Amino acid sequence: MLIKNSKILVTGSTGMLGSHLIYSLLEKGYKISATKRKTSNINDTIKIIGFYTDKYIELKENINWIEADLTDYNDVEDAISGNDIVFNLAANVSFNPKEKAKIIAENTIITANIVNACLKENVKKLCHVSSIASIGESNNGELISEKNDKTNFKNSSGYSISKFESEMEVWRGISEGLNAVIINPSIILGPGNWKKGSPMIFDTVNSNLKYYTTGINGFVDVRDVVEILIELAKSDISEERYILNSENLSYKNIFDLVAENLNKPKPKIEAGKFLLETARILEELKYKIFNHKPKITKDTIKSAISNSSYSNEKIKNALNYEFIPIKKSISDFGKIFLRDLGL
Repeated sequence: MLIKNSKILVTGSTGMLGSHLIYSLLEKGYKISATKRKTSNINDTIKIIGFYTDKYIELKENINWIEADLTDYNDVEDAISGNDIVFNLAANVSFNPKEKAKIIAENTIITANIVNACLKENVKKLCHVSSIASIGESNNGELISEKNDKTNFKNSSGYSISKFESEMEVWRGISEGLNAVIINPSIILGPGNWKKGSPMIFDTVNSNLKYYTTGINGFVDVRDVVEILIELAKSDISEERYILNSENLSYKNIFDLVAENLNKPKPKIEAGKFLLETARILEELKYKIFNHKPKITKDTIKSAISNSSYSNEKIKNALNYEFIPIKKSISDFGKIFLRDLGL
């Protein structure tokens, strides 16, 4: 269990979620260690902390940065040694079909290394961040829950399969005596580097986005994910996984809310499958000619036009938790975006 004097390690610490988790732990008085890759930019983490407090320079002094290659077991064991609680947020993200095998192998070995090191070092608790991408689909129109096991691998992205395989490593560790809990967040909304990940939504809409897609998905506030992670670390809960989802909304709803908060026009043109496929082909040509990673792939198109709705009842009942409404999330993060850009 997480207590005041617990020694904490956060992996995947320079991403948007990791940065918010670090900020919350520091604000609560914990001293933490955080892994980063040789190429990682900790400035994004410092910037995110600065979104919430002017004490970011003081707070960052309580972060013990550890440079580690998480695909190297020895690096992982060295990083985990001496820690009580491990928050594993580390995962590479790619929806490029050409990188499918690579993303599956890397993410699976990263989690296997962390699980094995946690077992060897007698870590008190592992809190593993997975994704709704590892959950199965609903065949009867009901909300997707933790009971929906993933069975369709043929049409799944490499990222989705990698998150499933990573979860299997955690369950394997649990069977070997590891105290662990898993969360499956939906699309996490929050401020960060506005040029990558979900924060791109704000930058894209601010650039007068004209198109919207018809899909429906789950969305959750990064602050909810962080708060639940910490509460689960404090609790006696183990051998469970929880979907973290505030609301199920269409991408059109999300774009419209962002546009309203940024005083930008709402997108008016529906991007159907034909238009998206045309854009994908153009992206592939750019990739072949200029070696630019494609922004639109078969996997991103599938996500953009599919309808997936998720239940949050299990975590709400376990922690008596109420999620932040997405309308408030976008309002809060829109203000941060405008302030950050000096608008």
